Amino acid sequence: MTRLSLMGIGLGAVLAAGCTIDTGYEPPPPPPWGTPFTGGTMTVTRDGKRAVVADPDRDRVVIVDLTTEQIADTIELAAGSQPARVIDDGAGRIHVALRGSGELLTITGADRTTQPICGEPRGLAWQEATDTIHIACATGELVSVPAGGGEPTRIVRLERDLRDVVVRGDGLVVTTFRSAQAIELDAQGNVVGRVAPALVQRQEFDGTGMTLTPAIAEVAWRSVALADGTILMTHQRRLGTTLRIVTGGYGVSCAGSPVESTVTAIHTDGTTQSLLPLARATLPVDIAVNPITGEMAVASAGSSTVDLLPKITTGTQPDSGMCTPMFVSELSSFEAGPPTSVAYKPDGTLLIYYPESDGIVLHGSGGDRSDAGRTLFHQETSSGLACASCHPEGRDDGGVWTFDTLGQRRTQNLAGGVLSRAPFHWGADMPTFHALVDNVFTQRMGGDFVQPDQERALAAWLDRVPAPRGVVVDADAVARGKELFEAPEQGCLSCHNGAAMTNKQMANIIGTTVKVPSLIGVGARAPFMHDGCAATLRDRFGVCGGGDNHGHTSQLSDAQVADLVAYLESL
Repeated sequence: MTRLSLMGIGLGAVLAAGCTIDTGYEPPPPPPWGTPFTGGTMTVTRDGKRAVVADPDRDRVVIVDLTTEQIADTIELAAGSQPARVIDDGAGRIHVALRGSGELLTITGADRTTQPICGEPRGLAWQEATDTIHIACATGELVSVPAGGGEPTRIVRLERDLRDVVVRGDGLVVTTFRSAQAIELDAQGNVVGRVAPALVQRQEFDGTGMTLTPAIAEVAWRSVALADGTILMTHQRRLGTTLRIVTGGYGVSCAGSPVESTVTAIHTDGTTQSLLPLARATLPVDIAVNPITGEMAVASAGSSTVDLLPKITTGTQPDSGMCTPMFVSELSSFEAGPPTSVAYKPDGTLLIYYPESDGIVLHGSGGDRSDAGRTLFHQETSSGLACASCHPEGRDDGGVWTFDTLGQRRTQNLAGGVLSRAPFHWGADMPTFHALVDNVFTQRMGGDFVQPDQERALAAWLDRVPAPRGVVVDADAVARGKELFEAPEQGCLSCHNGAAMTNKQMANIIGTTVKVPSLIGVGARAPFMHDGCAATLRDRFGVCGGGDNHGHTSQLSDAQVADLVAYLESL
């Protein structure tokens, strides 16, 4: 086994003793803050000769020659570019999604070109038959461009919160992040199917006996395709049980956590095959498949582990609903920090990327350059939860939870300047960030006592996570909607005002008094209202939402409501 410090690539088993090679590479100064873990920022090229790592923390792409075990190239990008998903094509070009700047970076030998794509490009795939790069965007577009460069050949608007895109035959499959769905498109870009991991009825002890509670698939961190068209999706499941607000956890008996991690295979015939939940795996941000054995490697950033799962076959034991996690081979990496990406060489050698370590696998920055706030946010607690379990990427899981004393409450989004929105929670019962950390992280989640410097670091890091980008489809409609929103007849500004678009006061809209939420990035936060009763922003003006108790809008026409929704989507 070899360990290469550059800053460090480790080939073979993680943390294995071996030779350390100093390339003399001096990393740039530490960034002002680390990006939320997204995972899946590394690839091994098709010829097996290079590993390419996108480093969103330091706005750079590093290319490693796997033959010489030396850095072949480092591409420094503009601040805020945030390189993420990375692929190569048949001509050896490397393509990188720049989430921060909304561009596609293409590396061809010594040439680097960028082109605007969308608000937040996430997934990437190369389609050999057409030599096309497909980009899935968080803002809802699926953009297709020639691999050799040029203007988009097709833009398909699907829905917000797209995640990965994979090629299946002459069509594509695009996944959604929070709802963990797979949308199938034909060669012309038409939606021809939709599938999600099956609902599992989890058997749980409720204190008096066994009961069934649904385990609902959500937060599809990473999806990859096998040669036969099967898609492997690593995702979370949220238990639909009633949560008790107790110290040390949420009173969940099944594995002790209301959120579990697993892998689901989505077959070409539309059937799904879900595995048992993984033991001791929190935030399963990436998955790779061994080309020799079919073994799967899952990187779990929250628990600082890489799980090695056996090849999935039609005979693989499915999830039976019993509260029995799958115990598999596990590579622990507490010394190296959280792993965020995994990839295999053609010979079956596993590469693991640790963004915060030095000398353990692929070009970390050194422990002294890690961000204590980001580390705490993604760290697994004794209850099996991390903050990012319900707030992936610093945002939200789109889940509606049932609490024993509160009823239904939708997960709140933390991105976009959370510190300015105190007091916290729907009940505004936590006046300070310290109260929030102490009550939720330390008590409810069973986390360790948070030192004052850790709390300050967490507050500073979390406050810098940007809000989801707004979407503008029709600029004229947005302008008309803005005029309606600001008109005194509707009264929207009486509650949703200021930089954060909230007066931070309490209001009784639908029979429950809750805090007025910020509207920044609201279009990316479905479902809506404190109890999630509105599946869409349009539903908030019809199906539920409080009627004229929630802004005087009953007099508006359907066209005017559509304009108002367009404005809200743009925020």
